[in-house]
Amino acid sequence: MKKVLVSLVTVVTLLTGVTLAEAAKNNDNFTVRFRENTLVVASTQMEEARIYSLQGKLLQKEKGKFVEFPLERGTYRLYAKVNGETVSRRIELR
Repeated sequence: MKKVLVSLVTVVTLLTGVTLAEAAKNNDNFTVRFRENTLVVASTQMEEARIYSLQGKLLQKEKGKFVEFPLERGTYRLYAKVNGETVSRRIELR
């Protein structure tokens, strides 16, 4: 019984470590804000950001940790490569 309990505790500990590693990898520091008619995208882990029209046409692509996209009214798709993952956001400017 003691061996089973120790094995169970070991498995739970390993699973907790994997969960904490995934939480550390998430993109909470990724921010998207508006300033007048400009979309501001920033993250310390960001490599590049791209803005597309809803029809899928690439409008602008920028590299760096801080990117600004001048936008007019409409709906767009934002894709940013942050921490090795591509993050997607729907952007609507009214």
